[in-house]
Amino acid sequence: MPHYYVESDGEVYLVQEDGLWRFPAHKESLPFQVEELFTLKVLGQEIRFCKPVLGYHPHWCHKDELMGWENVDPLVRQSVNLSLPRVVAEGIIVEDGAILLVKPSRGFNKGQWTLPGGFVGYGEAPAVAVVREIQEEIGVTSKANQLLSLESFIGQGSDIHWHMCFYDVTLLNRDFNPAADEIEEIDWFPIEKALTTIPFKNMQNVIKEKYCS
Repeated sequence: MPHYYVESDGEVYLVQEDGLWRFPAHKESLPFQVEELFTLKVLGQEIRFCKPVLGYHPHWCHKDELMGWENVDPLVRQSVNLSLPRVVAEGIIVEDGAILLVKPSRGFNKGQWTLPGGFVGYGEAPAVAVVREIQEEIGVTSKANQLLSLESFIGQGSDIHWHMCFYDVTLLNRDFNPAADEIEEIDWFPIEKALTTIPFKNMQNVIKEKYCS
C-alpha cells in the first residue's frame, strides 16, 4: 500500500492515527487533488511524493518543525530527510589533455572511477568544499577557478535529489597522497576515455567545449 507525502512550500500534510502523525495511506481520503511527481522507497515502503492542487497556501506542519516532534511516524522522518537536496562539489582537473580521476573505496561511488570532490559542508561555499575535498582525498592543495556547470537530478537507486557543482580546478602541487581509508587509486585519463566514465551529459559537453577545442 503506498503512502502519500504531500508537500507545498515546506508544509507537509499529515494525519493522526494511533497517537502518531503519519502520511495518509489512501489517496481518496485526501481533501484535495494532488499531482504525483515521484515514487520513493523508504524503509521498505512505497512513498508517492505529491504536490497539492490548491488555490491557497496551506498551513500544515512545516518539514523543519516536524523533525523535532516525538509523535511522528519514523517513515515520515525518513521520507522528509530523503527529500532534502544534497549539494556536492566536484573538480575538473585537466593537464596535458588528461583528466584526473579517483576510485573511492567507500560511499556512493565505491569502486568506480569518478571526479574528485564530495559533499558541501554546513556553512561552506561549494568552491571552498571542492578545494577541501581534493586535499582530503588525494592530499594536494588546489585552487577552484570557474564554475563550469550545475546539474540537478534524482539519483537512480538512491532517490536522493542531487545538486552537483563542477569547477575547473588548478593543482598547486602534485605530491599525491591518497587517503588510505577513502581512495583506492588515482590516475590521469585521456579526455575521451574519461568522458565514458563521467555520466553527466551536460558536463561531458562542457568538458569537450572547454578542453577539446
